Amino acid sequence: MPAQRRITREAIVKEAVKIIARKGAGAVTFQAIATAFGVSKQAIIYWYPNKWALVADICLPFMREEADVLLPALARTSNAHQAIDAVIRTFVGHYLVRLPQFRMLYLPQPLGVSEPNEPNQQAALAPIHSVTSSVYTALQDKIAADPTYSADLNSRRAAVAIHMAAVGVVTMLAAADALGDPLVHAADDMVDAMIAVLAPRRVSEKPRRKSRI
Repeated sequence: MPAQRRITREAIVKEAVKIIARKGAGAVTFQAIATAFGVSKQAIIYWYPNKWALVADICLPFMREEADVLLPALARTSNAHQAIDAVIRTFVGHYLVRLPQFRMLYLPQPLGVSEPNEPNQQAALAPIHSVTSSVYTALQDKIAADPTYSADLNSRRAAVAIHMAAVGVVTMLAAADALGDPLVHAADDMVDAMIAVLAPRRVSEKPRRKSRI
């Protein structure tokens, strides 16, 4: 058995991330972490009485990284069309080079958890929801302040739907990557098409210089 190491919340999270990198999120169990430290499972449960708390500690830093790239991108825009363009391009570009991280955050049953909607889940995920809400609010404000986009839209729902659309693109790309079966259309082309539908460029607006995804 490996030599025992000092057990802290931070050390447990680091070990869980290592396991994810080697074997995938489904391999993260309290027993697997305990074995890596050379301790009993109870030593891990002392710090994490339920798996949702561990999920939150692993995922929250990654969600903050997402917000840290999306919020500045939104701040540099001046209307709803530019804001939607920025959110989609920035989100997809951020996760295309972080597909394992994306799978852990957005695909079903994170870390093998299979009991959704329990009280432990709600408490553990509240800080994550706060981070995502900050992004929704920033995009919502851009949409609400731009009468040329659509006065009939509920701006909050629109902001959430746009983020969901970006998640959908990366989900398909992640699935294709996992299967080793690339999509017929390049990621750049799919993002261009999505933005053309969700935020068509106004006639009076010059095209923005597009960064490569």
